[in-house]
Amino acid sequence: MKVVLDTNVFISAVFFGGVPGKILRAWRDGKIQITLSSAIVEEYIDVLHRLEKRYPPIEAEPVIGLLLTGTEIIAVPPPG
Repeated sequence: MKVVLDTNVFISAVFFGGVPGKILRAWRDGKIQITLSSAIVEEYIDVLHRLEKRYPPIEAEPVIGLLLTGTEIIAVPPPG
């Protein structure tokens, strides 16, 4: 099953676990495939870097690396 994660769900899953964390575990276990557009990836990266600046214990690069190696990134045609 292919899944697109809203940025808030992804960030919650990575840093807080809970129900969103179950989604990442399903991804890790190969039960789902996370599929993203380049725009969503850019938004994830932007939010991760802002969190890294605001909360110094957070390191964005390992999360970004995991994200980029384990997801399917698709091209989305422009509207119209």
